[in-house]
Amino acid sequence: MHLYLKGGLLTTIVLMVVGCTSSPAIPDKSHPNEIPVDQVEPLASNLTQDDEYKFGLDLVALEIRNKQFGRADRLLGKLKKYKPDDIRVYRLYTDYYEAKQDYAMAFVSSEQVLKKSGVNSKDEDRHAKYALMTDHYAEADKIYQHWLDDADSTSVEVIALNNLGFSALLQKHYRKAKDYFQKAINKDPLNEKARNNLKLIQTVEP
Repeated sequence: MHLYLKGGLLTTIVLMVVGCTSSPAIPDKSHPNEIPVDQVEPLASNLTQDDEYKFGLDLVALEIRNKQFGRADRLLGKLKKYKPDDIRVYRLYTDYYEAKQDYAMAFVSSEQVLKKSGVNSKDEDRHAKYALMTDHYAEADKIYQHWLDDADSTSVEVIALNNLGFSALLQKHYRKAKDYFQKAINKDPLNEKARNNLKLIQTVEP
């Protein structure tokens, strides 16, 4: 199935579906009114350019899940050229690098996500995660501290304190980590994550 996107966004997208073949379907003679597939008007002709763009986004996500990285990369480049400020493209880039286990580039792409409009806490969380994985601790701490300063609930405060503590733990700042975890426990005495992290410190500190 070839989908031609208007305005030169994408020359051709070939959607390969498991179970489909390139041979034309043969009408069932028991149903004389059945129309051969090659006589049916393509559904793509009814799509707007925005519909086709969204189809491209969905196709990239499928290619990433199927680990078809070459095709995903080429399509991402075309989508980024068409809409360079679309946060969805950069989220997909982050998915792409994560699937390839290229966490340094996942950090870079997730950083670009934060520069676009429409950023949410999940975007911040992903960027902080890759910051920790690539030793950009100050970047992660900045996000977690912002959560703590702007927390509108105890649960958000506890999450921020736990994450700040874990970042300190990775940096081997054990006293600071203990302080963060203890503050989390003080706010939520039943918080198992903070308690487990305190136990973890006891096994790694000198």
